[in-house]
Amino acid sequence: MAKRMWQWAAGTWLVAMAWSAGLSGGAQAAVKARAPVAAATAPTSSAGTSPGGGVSGQSGCIEAGTQALDRASEQASHQHLGDAAGDPMQQLQGLVREANRRSAEVGAARLLADATEFDLSELQASRKPRVTLFGSAAYGLTQQTGRPDATGVQGNVGLNVSAPLFDGGRLDALDTWRKRLSEAARQGQGATSERVALEAVYTALERHRYRLQAQIYQQYARKMGCLVEALDIIVSEDKGRASELVQARKSRRQAEIQREQAMATARQFETRLRKLVGEQVQLGEGFSTVLMSTPALDEVQRLIERSAELQRLQSEADAQQAYAQAVATGNTPQVNWTVGESVSKLPGSRTSSLSLGVQFSWQLYDGGGVDAATRAALKRAEAYRQNRQEALQARMSQVAQQHDTAVSAFDRARRHAEVMRDSDRVRNFTFQQWSQLGRRSLFDVMSAESDHFNQRVSYINALVDGAQANASLRSQGLGLIQWVGP
Repeated sequence: MAKRMWQWAAGTWLVAMAWSAGLSGGAQAAVKARAPVAAATAPTSSAGTSPGGGVSGQSGCIEAGTQALDRASEQASHQHLGDAAGDPMQQLQGLVREANRRSAEVGAARLLADATEFDLSELQASRKPRVTLFGSAAYGLTQQTGRPDATGVQGNVGLNVSAPLFDGGRLDALDTWRKRLSEAARQGQGATSERVALEAVYTALERHRYRLQAQIYQQYARKMGCLVEALDIIVSEDKGRASELVQARKSRRQAEIQREQAMATARQFETRLRKLVGEQVQLGEGFSTVLMSTPALDEVQRLIERSAELQRLQSEADAQQAYAQAVATGNTPQVNWTVGESVSKLPGSRTSSLSLGVQFSWQLYDGGGVDAATRAALKRAEAYRQNRQEALQARMSQVAQQHDTAVSAFDRARRHAEVMRDSDRVRNFTFQQWSQLGRRSLFDVMSAESDHFNQRVSYINALVDGAQANASLRSQGLGLIQWVGP
């Protein structure tokens, strides 16, 4: 019996040494830190006292079994989270700017917008005088009554200048139509840029989420690894504690699986982010802190109508209205002024003419075609207006949902921080009761530890969810691009 008690005490002391040497999460650091996302992964030591009264120290399994993991984790942290110095807003600005610079979709939208400006220039050129040079040359036979036949070169050359004089307002309406289409194209380019910017921010935040999760699971797996090494020694002397070793191995493997899953997902988002912004953009750990502030709901809703997408729909509706007016002028008189001069040469003669006047045309009946085309254009204009109204209502509802998501996410983060603080105390108390008094089993200790690490992951998820909701809110108004600055 005495030997059995001695084995239990010695084994418990050895486990305590290894356990306290492993890394654990500090809930208090996460609550107090100014950068909450990074703080949630910052490890702190959880001191445990052995039954013999000694203070826990550094375990050999940290030096031998986990130094490689430490180095890999540190390198991954520097590589993935970035060491780029600078203001977080400047980092976010660089991310958004580079995503738009590299995006082929944004480039295509810009080219289409440029094309509409050339269309407008083409239409405006029709107001100006048009100069036409014409001529012909041939070898032929000329026959005139009372004169002998003549053969030789025949030719004529002339110059004609014409311009609109009156068109019933058709060119003015077409000019307005083209201008509104050009505005819609530019606003469509802005909406495309905004979508690309939001995608880049979302992708960066998702990568940030899973890298932080990987760090947490890395710390948990490292702690379970130390425990497994200690229990290996204990079980070699006390076979009755083999179940504890099995449980510790299971927990370590589960933590390793979760770590690998998080790292694999982080690599996927890393690939997506590289596609969007390339290799040049470096994001520090605190780049997401600027997205921790939730804008007021009424402020965002007030700015929705100024968003690029809503303005695009409004410009398209105005363009269709102007086009309907242009079509309606199809039955009005069309008057052009014209000036022309021509010279003709025949064998044995030369003639010239000069003309100055107006050209007049008026379509009196077209079978109702112009009226039908006008009605069709008016229907399209009304359809665009209804689409804009529907988009406005949808955005209002979406903004309300996103605002609630952001507020709820940060409230969850605050509650998780409180639970983390309590779970940190619970796991320390559980460890002390097990190591000093024998009132708890090792299963209770590992369960409390697992719960604490899961709370840290939930805390990270809540913060990233809130940051993503805030990014969406910013994009619904004036847009992320204008918010982060030029």
